Amino acid sequence: MSELAWIRTFLASVRRRCLLESGLRAGGVAVAALAAALLILALAAARVGPASFWPAVTALVLVVGVLAGLVLGVIRPAATLRSDGAVARFVGRAHPPLASDLVSAVELGADFDRIAGQDRVSPALVHALAAQVMERAVPLHPSGLVPMRAAGRAGLAAGLAAAMLLAAVLGAPRTVGRGLSTLLRRPTRFEGAAVSTEPIVGEVRISYVYPGYSGLPPRVIDGSTGDIVAVKGTHVRLSTRALRPAARAMLLLGDAGERGEIPAVVQDGVITAELTLQESGSYRFWLAPTFGRPVREARSHRLDAEDDRPPRVEIFGPADRLELPAPRPLEVGYAASDDFGVGPIDLVYRIGDAPEERVRLRQASDTVGVRAAEGRTVWDPAASAGPAPGERISYRIEAADLDAVSGAKVGSSRTLYVVIQNPRESIEDRLQRQREILERLIGDLADRLETGEAQKEPAPAGADLALRVGVFAALQDAQEAHVALLGRLLDDDRQERGMGKALRAALSGIADRLGRLLREEAGLIRGLRARIDRGPLSAGAFSPIEAASVRHVAELEKDVLLLDDLLGRQRLEDLAAVGRELTEAHQRLKDLLARYAATRDEALKRQIERELRDLRARIGELAEKIAALKLRHEVNTEWQNMPDTSEAAERARELERSLAKGDQASAERMLSELGRALDGLRGMLDSNLGAFRDDHFSTEDQAMAEVMKAISDLEGDERGLASETQGLAEKQKAEMAKRMVEKLDGFLRQAQEKVERLRRKVAGLRADDLDGDAGEDVARAKESVKQLKRLLSERDLAEATGEAERAESSLGRAGDALEEAAGIPDGDETSKMSVPGSGPRAAATKRAAEIAEASGLAAEIAADLRGMLPRPGEMLSPAEREAARAQSERQEGIGQRTDETARQAARRAAKVPGLDRTESELRASGERMRQAAEHLRRGEAQQALGAERDAADRLAKLRAEMEKERQLGRGKTQREPVRIPGADDSKAPREWRQELLEAMKEPAPERFRDDVRRYYEELVR
Repeated sequence: MSELAWIRTFLASVRRRCLLESGLRAGGVAVAALAAALLILALAAARVGPASFWPAVTALVLVVGVLAGLVLGVIRPAATLRSDGAVARFVGRAHPPLASDLVSAVELGADFDRIAGQDRVSPALVHALAAQVMERAVPLHPSGLVPMRAAGRAGLAAGLAAAMLLAAVLGAPRTVGRGLSTLLRRPTRFEGAAVSTEPIVGEVRISYVYPGYSGLPPRVIDGSTGDIVAVKGTHVRLSTRALRPAARAMLLLGDAGERGEIPAVVQDGVITAELTLQESGSYRFWLAPTFGRPVREARSHRLDAEDDRPPRVEIFGPADRLELPAPRPLEVGYAASDDFGVGPIDLVYRIGDAPEERVRLRQASDTVGVRAAEGRTVWDPAASAGPAPGERISYRIEAADLDAVSGAKVGSSRTLYVVIQNPRESIEDRLQRQREILERLIGDLADRLETGEAQKEPAPAGADLALRVGVFAALQDAQEAHVALLGRLLDDDRQERGMGKALRAALSGIADRLGRLLREEAGLIRGLRARIDRGPLSAGAFSPIEAASVRHVAELEKDVLLLDDLLGRQRLEDLAAVGRELTEAHQRLKDLLARYAATRDEALKRQIERELRDLRARIGELAEKIAALKLRHEVNTEWQNMPDTSEAAERARELERSLAKGDQASAERMLSELGRALDGLRGMLDSNLGAFRDDHFSTEDQAMAEVMKAISDLEGDERGLASETQGLAEKQKAEMAKRMVEKLDGFLRQAQEKVERLRRKVAGLRADDLDGDAGEDVARAKESVKQLKRLLSERDLAEATGEAERAESSLGRAGDALEEAAGIPDGDETSKMSVPGSGPRAAATKRAAEIAEASGLAAEIAADLRGMLPRPGEMLSPAEREAARAQSERQEGIGQRTDETARQAARRAAKVPGLDRTESELRASGERMRQAAEHLRRGEAQQALGAERDAADRLAKLRAEMEKERQLGRGKTQREPVRIPGADDSKAPREWRQELLEAMKEPAPERFRDDVRRYYEELVR
């Protein structure tokens, strides 16, 4: 390598060293600067919040920093040291002794060929200079000429800056960390908008177009806060005015805009948006000006999509679990209601383990536009497939709604059950057990009579008196076992409910009387045995036990006769029941045959054939029962004059043959003859039972008739008194209306102003913000305030007073719950009025203060209303008050007679079954009479009238039940459908319904028209 080539190589290594040092130094400075810039930007972003310009600003800073470092550290040094002369001068500055010669050698070496050609410079001289420079430059090294100290300091600065940035992120993640993420992430519209603490839109006009199936008309709400509450599927149109310049507008859905956005139209400052409500949530208005940052609302508006809940269905049946001796029609009632409309209603039943079957009670077309439907039907479980004895039938009511948005939903009532007993087996088993007990008691009676005769003979000398004690003990033990059999029979019946009330009471009386005598006799026997242990007995020691045995024999004779009569009555009642069932089965056949003649439905024909087979089987069963009754001689011969069932059986067979031939005329004729034969059977069986009861149980009927007559007299007197009280009540009501008219208008204006203030206060209380019972109480208070406003517009001060008191009570409970949650001691008014700091306790304290203020205003309104209402006594003239006092005295007299009748029923209850409940009902009626008397004493005619009518209705219902019990015992009831107990008790009088219809025709204020319509709809349900 020549000297000049070596010099060039040396300069190239120095150039590389210089560029490396410059790049490292510039890079360190750039990194340090960028770290500082990012920290400053992060702090600024954390303070300002997410914005769309932050990623651009961040990118700009990063690009500028990188470009500055690249220019200053790479491009500029590379351009400066591009030539060897520049590098030679740099080396000369770093090593001055070599500066002049190195630059000369480089310049001469670059022009060596050109200079050599002109013969102006000696080549030898150039090589000698280059050799001299090389010799002097060999000891030099690029690392000595270009030190890295400045680059190291720059790197250290970069590391410190990066460490500081990392420490700031770790130490303040909510500030620096969030700021850095804000710098690097493009925000959503929600995040990128500024939050306005001031309103950005005015009052909102909301238009609702409800789903077609709901039947609701379109509704427009002006001046709304923007909260949307409607059924799911409602189309909503929002219209409002922007309170600041806006070029674009949107609705941001969700608490943080996470559920999407709905574009809005901005025209002349009016913002319009439309949406279909599908789910609950919230939304905010978002406005973007032509220039500048968008802005959004700080507080969201509610979106409440009310679910169309399944219909609410109730079923009303004779009992939750009804046991029937045979399939009978059942009366089933139902009530179904839905938020927007009831659809089809079905009776769903299952017989045993068979598949479920349905009976359509109401078609969907019958319930269009109807939110509540109710009705009753008589359903025969044996109409499709007759249940076998012992089977269980479950049934319920199902109702569907008309929801066309989410799909029809089905509501179901609770399930009721019917158990079909095996009547023959259950009755026969019960009678057989009673027959066995009767025979055991007859044996006990015979043993006691024989023992009594033996005891009359004088005891031989030296007789063992302990043996006589053993005889009495054996009698006592045997009879105890037989009475225990009767007790087990009664215990089983408490579960099976096969006996009637009268029979159960009679058997219980036998068991109680015999049990009492047995306990007395057991005590005497224990005393004799104790005396035997102490020494020999005298003959006179047996006198008490012999006297007790005599009483025992008398009681056994009476109870044996009673039990024999009861057995006979049950046999005759069983026969009479079969006779009634046969006539009712004939009536069903008659109805089915008429329907078949009109429709020629094969299913009806099969049902007729099945019913006829059952009828023939029941006729055969009746014949077997009659034969068994005559064979057992359980009733005297005079009541064994039983009907001949052969004629009815023959007519049933002829009817079956006519049906098989398809001869409609012959079938109808045979059915008519069968009906006459069955009516004759039933008449004779009922006559036997009635004659038997009149001969053996006349005392019970007489006592029952006397109590019923007393109840009828009490009812008549009470209704007469109620009619007189009604005149006073009407005068009192008219006087109240007259007095209030004079000062009502001014009072109503003031009261309505206060109610409006109360409405605004409770409207600001959001039930959703409250937990548990407090939220429910606030919701109830809002409803009470709404009803209070309506009642004042209708001038119904009495009802308005009640609503104001309910609002006060609900707000008071809500306030107490919030004060407890906030930890405010009772009576600490200072804590209630002050709201220090922030947090859950402060928020609860603030809400408690707001609720307390609203509760005080409700109390003030209630007090004003109570003060406005005149006292009842002031609205009666002196003569009318005197008449009220006289009626009060008469009412007390009727109440005393009622109590006396109750005491008579209690005394006779031991002998006459069923009067125990009569006593309790009479005492309840007497209590209502005493309340009516107290109301009359105070001049409260309207309240007294209600109590009097209630007492009279109680007596009427009690009398009807006693008559029914009496007729049941006589076997005179028909086989009717099993009715729903008390189903007609709540029917409104015809006059009331007519008055309600007239009131519905009166025009209502436009603003309250929908509320008034819904009010009347609820009433007429």
